Amino acid sequence: MGRKVEVLAPAKNIEVGRAAIRHGADAIYIGADKFGARSAVPNTVQDIENLAKYAHQYHAQVFVTMNTILYENELEDARKQAWELYEAGADALIIQDMGLLEMDLPPMPLHASTQTHNYDLDRIKFLENVGLDRVVLARELSLMQIEEIRKQTHVELEYFVAGALCVCLSGQCYMSNSIGSRSANRGACGQPCRWPYDLVDANGMKIAEQKHLLSLKDLNLSDHVEDLILAGVDSLKIEGRMKDETYVKNVVGNFRKKVDAVLEKHPEIVSASDGKVSTTFEPDPERTFNRTYTTYFFEEHRPKRSLINEDTPKAMGKPMGKVSKIKNKSILLNSEFDFANGDGLCYIKDDGELGGMKIETVGQDGWLNLSNVAGLTEGTMIYRNHDQDFVKQLNGDRTTRKIDAELTASFGDNQVHLSIADVHGHEARLTFDQALEPAKNMERAVAGLQKSLKKSGDSIFQITQVNLPEEVPFLPSGAVNQMRRDLLEALLEVRLNAHHREEKVFEPNDVPYPKRKLDHHGNVINSLSRKFYERHGVKIIEDGYEIREEEDRQKSRLMTTRHCLHYQIGICQFHENFTTPPVGVETPLFLEHGEHRFRLKVDCKACVMKIEKAD
Repeated sequence: MGRKVEVLAPAKNIEVGRAAIRHGADAIYIGADKFGARSAVPNTVQDIENLAKYAHQYHAQVFVTMNTILYENELEDARKQAWELYEAGADALIIQDMGLLEMDLPPMPLHASTQTHNYDLDRIKFLENVGLDRVVLARELSLMQIEEIRKQTHVELEYFVAGALCVCLSGQCYMSNSIGSRSANRGACGQPCRWPYDLVDANGMKIAEQKHLLSLKDLNLSDHVEDLILAGVDSLKIEGRMKDETYVKNVVGNFRKKVDAVLEKHPEIVSASDGKVSTTFEPDPERTFNRTYTTYFFEEHRPKRSLINEDTPKAMGKPMGKVSKIKNKSILLNSEFDFANGDGLCYIKDDGELGGMKIETVGQDGWLNLSNVAGLTEGTMIYRNHDQDFVKQLNGDRTTRKIDAELTASFGDNQVHLSIADVHGHEARLTFDQALEPAKNMERAVAGLQKSLKKSGDSIFQITQVNLPEEVPFLPSGAVNQMRRDLLEALLEVRLNAHHREEKVFEPNDVPYPKRKLDHHGNVINSLSRKFYERHGVKIIEDGYEIREEEDRQKSRLMTTRHCLHYQIGICQFHENFTTPPVGVETPLFLEHGEHRFRLKVDCKACVMKIEKAD
């Protein structure tokens, strides 16, 4: 068996999870009733049990997020939920709070969530040595950094390849909590990074007005799948536990296709689950929700382009072309694309606001008759943020995921003996009592039996070959169909029983933590988390932001980000800027939104920007 590579998909509920598996996911991650970092999309233990049974047919896996930090009074409930999830068939837990490692946990793999700030090598090696089975790498890491981490570790590595980006280093953002007491580390982020801000210098000069200066574009590493796999990444993770089913179908289908192309070139690498996916649409990430795309820091240390879409945090979709003519409420585009009645279009107006309209009808001469043309001018770039035809394709798609199997039949003593084996070595055999009569037309009887036994219906199997003796008896078609259905169900049961769920008892140790002091970025808000770090040699442990005194909160750094506004506006002194800097700027810079004012500090040695409350 070669090295396994996994496409990991998000699921906000059981329906989306099933769609993700059907469209090629090797694993899905989903939130339970409590303690997941997307509190708006909980799922019952029963739903997770049903989803796990569906996934395990393909030997795909279900990971459950328990990646919030926990208050003292939640610890026992968290322990109970972990055991319930284990008994429901979940394959792993994704965690942030190290206090969980001080509990009597079920014997299942543990994944260190990206919220555990898996950015530097020392931290990742520590988590491996502690005994975690997988580390979800920080999104800010470049390909070179990932390659270096892989050289020096053996733990499974997971990395984001698509979806929304947190502008802050994951797990270390307290901006939402400071503004409205909605803690990102408790699954309730208010997303102040998507707000519009004024950017003001030390003298009060306004450099930018009401721009979305912290709102990152979405990630898309579709063109780097082979790079990631060859760098040693085990799991390619798609962000989006709040996304709908059409989004998940499209993006999972896209990465399944990309990964399969790599596996074709590298037979020593295999898919982490079974089944061939046949989509009834052509996946295209630009045709579903996106804020336009970036590769973030994956390709280089400091990307020579903007990482944000400062005009809007909303989905803009695919660029379709520029307006060449406007007539009444109709426009003509310089575009190579086709349009449909009901398409949604958007554009950036001269005042910087996002404008939108719907195509009422598409004229035969190429003119698009719109709901409105307010703010449109010739030369404006038009984006399609609702693709009517593509949505119809996704809503009506009949994508299948099938496992090839071979069926063999033999007959004797008024019995029918059927066996079936899939390409992965699972086999089922059944014998049926059946009165056997000689066939009057042997050629027709063989052809009919071949046809009947080759049907697989809506099962997960594709019967590619039926082996029959040269002479077969006459069998009623109804009886044959029932035998085949029973045989397919028996093979499915064999596969479910053969699903290997790794069982591993976590054994605490005392490997030293790489630092002797933890400030509030350690997110320690319960006694078990504190006990964990003390046992690993940390001498000074500050309270996490959520339980700090108000006076200490006011002094706390709220965010650290690799997205730097000094670089964005062209005043970085260590990298070649991609834009012309404004004249006469005096630092420090400030972000202002209503009554909220934040000071920006740059750490040029670490190449990060820090945000704190201004006095």
